Amino acid sequence: MAEHETVSCPRCNKAFECRVGSILRCQCQEVTLNEEERIYIAEHYAGCLCASCMQVMKEQYRLEQLQKR
Repeated sequence: MAEHETVSCPRCNKAFECRVGSILRCQCQEVTLNEEERIYIAEHYAGCLCASCMQVMKEQYRLEQLQKR
């Protein structure tokens, strides 16, 4: 398996380098997600999102949780 590949974000279609073989150097490490946020994103998208979209989805999840209160 390749250490990294260029993929397109399923949310914004931006190309980014996925480093599944070197996860600590992957762009996704820029965004810290808790388990609930991970589940929320997985319910909406299959595959990896770019770091920008992960941050947006994290914020969207937070806002939805606030609205439920």
